[in-house]
Amino acid sequence: SGQMMVSAAQEARLQRCYEQLRRLGLASKFAVEFGATPVSSAVGMTTNGLEQRTGLPLSAFRPSPATGRMYLLGGVGLSVVEVLLARQLGISPQPLFLLTALVLGIDQVLLGGAVFETLLSSVRPEIKNRVVYHEAGHLLLAYLLGCPVQSVTLSAIETLQRTSIGVLAPGTAFFDAELNRSAQTGIISRDTLDRYSIVVMGGIAAEAMVFGAAEGGRDDERTLIEFLQRNVASNTGGFGMDQVAEQARWSAVNAIELLRKHRDMYDRLVAILEKNRGESIGACILEMEGHPVTS
Repeated sequence: SGQMMVSAAQEARLQRCYEQLRRLGLASKFAVEFGATPVSSAVGMTTNGLEQRTGLPLSAFRPSPATGRMYLLGGVGLSVVEVLLARQLGISPQPLFLLTALVLGIDQVLLGGAVFETLLSSVRPEIKNRVVYHEAGHLLLAYLLGCPVQSVTLSAIETLQRTSIGVLAPGTAFFDAELNRSAQTGIISRDTLDRYSIVVMGGIAAEAMVFGAAEGGRDDERTLIEFLQRNVASNTGGFGMDQVAEQARWSAVNAIELLRKHRDMYDRLVAILEKNRGESIGACILEMEGHPVTS
């Protein structure tokens, strides 16, 4: 999930679509939380502060390495199978190891891990469910904070089928007009920084709210850290790792409090995403707003 860099014409067209829906009364909650956050300042947001505000431990907002462990265990298991197969065939297992490495490499580089993702989902079907809840958090918060969403995909295969942006991981593509302008001027306002941080932490916050702890979101964490260190520190002279951690905690608190505040919209969004897999953002908006499309 992340900020979508689009042309000025695409940005203006998408913005007009959302504004037109709002004028028609079909997107009344779009940007309703723009400029407003439950906790006003990130300064002083400690671990204790996060836990008191959310009622959850800090560990709930730290993505679990479970997927990585399954990848490792899967690799070990596959290696054992290849050794046994090689013995049956009376050949060295080395060519099988190389072939497997080649297939996995192609999957990661060209297919965004779609093959591995499919295999993992067959072993742990609940992963598909978690992705829906995770992306719903990003989508809803982007919407509430006034960032138009262009698309959402819930698997690498769906991303491969629907987009041509090169990044094949599941995700929510949104843009922030002010952030895009800031990228050109080199000056990022605090409000813009805070809004982007909350949307990026939205998936982790959603999983923590629903399941009690997040599994996905390592890429979100990395995105936020890189954004703060590369794009913000150079402009402000600040944002060392202590400030990054403080901003991440603050963003997680605001994300989960906004999701709880708009839980009815979130639940409706999850339901429509499970049904249409994000094929229609318009249908997602109407469902969130309580104007479901009947077929």
